[in-house]
Amino acid sequence: MSSASGASEQDGVVIEELDEMQIDPDERSEFVEASSIPLFGEPGASIIIPPQQRRRKRRSTAASTSMSESETDDESPQQKEMWIKKFISGEMSYQEYQAKMQQGVDIELEDEEEIVTRPRGGRKSSGFDKDYSTSRKDALRGNLQGPQQVKVEGKASMKRHRRMLPPALQGLMGQANLCYARGDAEMAKQLCLEIVRQVPLAHEPFITLAQIYETEDPEKFLQFSLIAAHLNPSDVEQWVRIAEISEERGNLDQALTCYSRAIKTDPKNFDLRMKRVQLLEKKGEEKQAFKCYFAMLPYIPKERGEFLVETAKRLAKKFHEESNITAAMEAMDRAYGCVPELFSVEDINLFLELLIATGNYRRALDVLMVHTSVEVHEMVNEDEEPTSRRSIYTVVIPDVIILDFRTKLAVVLIHLKCEHLFEMIVTNILTNINVEEAGDCYLDIAESLMKEESYHFALKLLVPLIKSENFSLAAVWLRYADCLRAIGDYNESIKAYKKVISLAQHLDARLTLSALLKQQGNYEEALKALEQDPETEVMDAELLYERCLMLKEVGKYDEFLSAGFMLLMRHCIPLRSRLEMGSAISIVRYHEMIKSIQDIKVSRQEPFDEAAPEFSRSENEPSIEAEWDLVLSLLQVAEVLKKFAFFQKLVFTLCTAKRFYSYRTELQCLALYGCLYNRDPVFAYNLIRDRVNRDKRLNNPRLWNLFNLVILVTGDIRYNRYLMRLFERLPKIDVNIRVLQANYHLNAGTYKYALNDYSKIYQKTNDPIHALLIAVTLTQIACQKFTTKKQALAAQAIGFIEKYRKGRPSELANEIHYNIGRMYHQLGLHNMAVEHYKRALEATHPLIVEYPEYLDLRAEIAFNLSSIYRSNNNFELARKYMYEYIEI
Repeated sequence: MSSASGASEQDGVVIEELDEMQIDPDERSEFVEASSIPLFGEPGASIIIPPQQRRRKRRSTAASTSMSESETDDESPQQKEMWIKKFISGEMSYQEYQAKMQQGVDIELEDEEEIVTRPRGGRKSSGFDKDYSTSRKDALRGNLQGPQQVKVEGKASMKRHRRMLPPALQGLMGQANLCYARGDAEMAKQLCLEIVRQVPLAHEPFITLAQIYETEDPEKFLQFSLIAAHLNPSDVEQWVRIAEISEERGNLDQALTCYSRAIKTDPKNFDLRMKRVQLLEKKGEEKQAFKCYFAMLPYIPKERGEFLVETAKRLAKKFHEESNITAAMEAMDRAYGCVPELFSVEDINLFLELLIATGNYRRALDVLMVHTSVEVHEMVNEDEEPTSRRSIYTVVIPDVIILDFRTKLAVVLIHLKCEHLFEMIVTNILTNINVEEAGDCYLDIAESLMKEESYHFALKLLVPLIKSENFSLAAVWLRYADCLRAIGDYNESIKAYKKVISLAQHLDARLTLSALLKQQGNYEEALKALEQDPETEVMDAELLYERCLMLKEVGKYDEFLSAGFMLLMRHCIPLRSRLEMGSAISIVRYHEMIKSIQDIKVSRQEPFDEAAPEFSRSENEPSIEAEWDLVLSLLQVAEVLKKFAFFQKLVFTLCTAKRFYSYRTELQCLALYGCLYNRDPVFAYNLIRDRVNRDKRLNNPRLWNLFNLVILVTGDIRYNRYLMRLFERLPKIDVNIRVLQANYHLNAGTYKYALNDYSKIYQKTNDPIHALLIAVTLTQIACQKFTTKKQALAAQAIGFIEKYRKGRPSELANEIHYNIGRMYHQLGLHNMAVEHYKRALEATHPLIVEYPEYLDLRAEIAFNLSSIYRSNNNFELARKYMYEYIEI
């Protein structure tokens, strides 16, 4: 074998020895047995190559050599060759070269770990990196082995190819080494650099260069050593040597990287893993150190069993503190699978607790059978599946067994659903365990029975607990009440829940008690169970939310509004002035709004946060969707009760809550409604103006109707200047919107401007309503004191009112004659006014009968008629119309 190796090194042929266990079975079939391999220099193997072809052959050999380098790193060989050439020629510093080499190759501490574990019994695991779970198929048979290694998909297989120089350059490399040995370091450097120029990805010249610079320039020695290690990553000794030198120089990060690369090549080397862990602890990276300890467990030799057990216990404790029970169980499981004989009673107890916590009940029973004298007799059901044929039909529990093991055996048998053994288990516990000394064991077993819905057996253990002196606690009474509720004994369960609340203000107990009382129709007691004092106790959001729903259900709306506002205020900032309300509704960006409100409070010397009730943080808080539904319910109730100030205050305050920022558009719309209800002209006008500005097309009739409603309700007159600027900016705006400007002139008394605008609008629309408005404007001008040509103006008004009458449908005779009568009434033509008023009284329509509060004008008509008759001293007719049509 040695001669073959020598021949291969001399002639450039590589014979690599592979471990059969490291080859994938699919790839193993590709190897064929060969009797001999012809080597260069042997008969039949020599080949004469012409000089031109020899040069091409040399280039192709170098290219093939460089291509083989790409199997271990991510960057292309051409890029690596370019970087090495630039570094050698001085065009690139070593720091730049190192940055290029590490670009995109982020070596994590556990990249070399390709071990995952399979979950047991279909349970989903969540290990340290959510990659660890149990993988023992034969655990039920007592086969305690290490975790099974499986190939991880998506990662390149760890193939290592030894790189050799072409035959021509091997001699040159040997000459360089000979020069270095003779002391001619300069010639050795030149020869090595020439080899690097031809084959930049060969590691041999960099090793010789590192040896040359070892004494004269330690920095270059380390640089060339690192390059050689990167080009030949399978050389573990090289990585370890560089790691030790880096650690001596204080470069711990580089030392960690080198140890990780060495472990990648030799993953079973415990000493390397131990050095890396110690280096991590020295660096202060405790989290990574624990991660490496966990990955190191399968590789700790059995001779270091005590160290393995102690390490597993440390990891289990750490994972348990992080609520990662599965990873804690994995750590103990790996130690137990290697050295179960070194586990003490405390260690076995901890291991059993973790197995039970992760649902590995059958495994826990096997461990108990090994370490105690428990006898389990099983039978095999041939009709069932092979994996579920074993079933327990009897268990012999010895009298001499420690308390913890007896308790865990009972819990395991319960969770293995041995219903026929429950009576024996409960009797054994009641006989062998004193409730006053070990009541917690009773509670653990009772909780296990409750999980399996065996409430009657659980009650047999809970009754002695609630009667005991040491364990009659709130938690015990709560389990007792839950069992009574599960079996349908609601009266006794209500008493038990009240006992729980008297011992401790347990939130779940109060919710359940309230639900039971509500089910029995006792709403007052149910509400009382949900009461909380904001001054003396920490409030619970879920409890208050349920109280809000019940208050609305029973019709206590005032308390509902108060409780709902208190619940929602935990997200909000209290608003005390109109300046703060303006900032809350007008500033869109949340942080800018909060800053503005804070500045206002500082200027007014007010606290930023008022003394609000303190709420506890819980995972069971109402969702944002549920709270938004509550907001809508509160607003509906406030609208029905006509508490418009509360409506507006609630909406404006909710705008300061980041939780409801996604509902910002809805809140602004509700704020506008609140301002309309509460007759707040300032905020209403500002809000509707912002909505108009955000509408790019300005042709939304509903938006302009809302704008008109704001003007009518609030009486704000600032809108005219805004409309003038808007019309100047958008001259092609819809003609119907220009009616708003004409209405402003009509209300302001500038009738000539109004008449001019209405006339232009009527010419384009020919709408009878616009004709009515022209008639009203002409009537107002005709009735002015210093107006000339009043008759002509009145005649024109009558002409436009006739156009109005002809344009409106006959079904609206009530409205038509009322408006005509009003015009004649204002002009002083009382006989004509009376005639049209009477026609309006006689006109009717089914819609008027159905909606009299909106369409019936008889009261207004009767009042106008009575005023005409009073002015003519006809009091009897005036009284007649008043009594007949007007109700007070």
